Amino acid sequence: MKPLPPEAAAVGGAEPVARAAGIMAIAAVVSRFLGILREATIAGLFGAGDLKGAYVVAYYVPFFVQRLLLGGTLSIVFIPAITKYLAAGDEEETQRVVSNMFSVVLLLGALIVVAGQVAAPWIVPAAAPGFADQPGLLATTVELTRIVFVAMFFLGLSVLLTGYLQAHQNFTVPAFAPVLFNLTIIGGTFWLEPIWGIRGLAIAWVVGTAAQFAVQIPAALRHGFRFRLALDLRHPALAKTGRLAGPAMLGLAFIEINAYIGRFFASLLPSAGRVNAVAVLDYAYELIQAPIGFFAISIATAVFPLMARHVQERDLRALVGTFSQGLRTTIFFTLPVMALFLAVPELFVRVLFERFAFTPDATRPVAACVAAYGAGIVPIACYYVVTRAYYALHDMATPVRVGAAMVVLNAALVYGLMGIWGHFGIALAASIVTTTNVVALAVLLRRRVGNLDGRRILALALRGTVAAAAAGGAAWIMARWFGALVPPISLAAQLAHVGAAGVAAAAIYVAACRVLAIEELGMVISLLRRRSAKRAV
Repeated sequence: MKPLPPEAAAVGGAEPVARAAGIMAIAAVVSRFLGILREATIAGLFGAGDLKGAYVVAYYVPFFVQRLLLGGTLSIVFIPAITKYLAAGDEEETQRVVSNMFSVVLLLGALIVVAGQVAAPWIVPAAAPGFADQPGLLATTVELTRIVFVAMFFLGLSVLLTGYLQAHQNFTVPAFAPVLFNLTIIGGTFWLEPIWGIRGLAIAWVVGTAAQFAVQIPAALRHGFRFRLALDLRHPALAKTGRLAGPAMLGLAFIEINAYIGRFFASLLPSAGRVNAVAVLDYAYELIQAPIGFFAISIATAVFPLMARHVQERDLRALVGTFSQGLRTTIFFTLPVMALFLAVPELFVRVLFERFAFTPDATRPVAACVAAYGAGIVPIACYYVVTRAYYALHDMATPVRVGAAMVVLNAALVYGLMGIWGHFGIALAASIVTTTNVVALAVLLRRRVGNLDGRRILALALRGTVAAAAAGGAAWIMARWFGALVPPISLAAQLAHVGAAGVAAAAIYVAACRVLAIEELGMVISLLRRRSAKRAV
């Protein structure tokens, strides 16, 4: 492949990306809303104390192992592998690849569950050394970890079906599967908590992953998926997947290690009354992840199969066009979210979490961490699109090298900033590291493929930042004025506060984008008009 001439970057796949992202965005909105409702349920029942901290460590430890061996790695390497045979119309070889991957996932999933039951007493103190000084907390965390490890079996199978359906350009069912996952956890937690306490939450998590897998089975069968056991390690696709899986796991390991560095050090911070630092960071991180799921993951998921197909067809022009479209769309939607999280973080924490076991003492530190994480939400979102470009190019090594450097930087920043600002410093370090990471990856990607449509991306970033700053200022003013008018005592008043601040920010952002002639606004409006016209017909 040769680098693009400057004018070629303007060509892109805007319409397919927008259509696929639109489907997933709707599902993501529903799923993330339910995810926030799930976290609100957990907050009300368990607060932000040690029990919540134990649960956080318990589900992140198995999730880390599963992401490395199955979930994240599989989603990265499986789609490009199967896309090659689908593009060639080779149904027989496609089935062989799928059967081999199914057998690998089944075997590894079972091994992960067994290993988790045996190793939990050693894994937990290594992941959260601060818990070792509290025998009761340590024992509870180990028990929860063993329960959640069972979910990893179903989660691996779910990711396999998700990749299979996305490779067949079916985004709807995989996008809505997490809806059932969250509903199951919410309902299961309410039902099991009076009987099992925090253990009921872990059991509900297991049942939720099983439901997420099961709901995708009918659609996968319609697309030709067959549950056949076949383990041919010499098959070219499986061998290539194995070669790519190693670097992919290393890349994901660095991402997950960065997340664990924060929790590792947070476990060492003393609990302040009913507030545990691990729990505080988790609530803030989950709140930040909601808009990332709405926009960034939906867009990245939509563009990844397209970019993989462009690479297969050796169409670099289309690859860069799709990449640019995905990145600019991500920036456009996440900039005003960043402004809101920086301007009025307490509004969101109060309305979502502050009730029953979650007290005002927890609201303040969680809101501070929301602002710290929020400062890096745009690069966090862009990271998903940038790394998908590397994965589509089958370049796993570059993200690994950059990720290794980021682990060292993150550990140094977390250690230094935690000593000054506690859990706020840990969250701020994450934003600094993510920003550095995505900038480095973008620079290296440009060296590889040439022009990345950088002028349009930079123009959007600069103009969008101005518009977002205006939106954040409007939200802050509205929150102060509305707070003086209607004290945020009841849930209805709190919802009104969030709504007023959000509407003010959205209106100012759209107006500023019009004044600044930001073209992505026109694209969104045009897409909405076309959809409205189709419905009218």
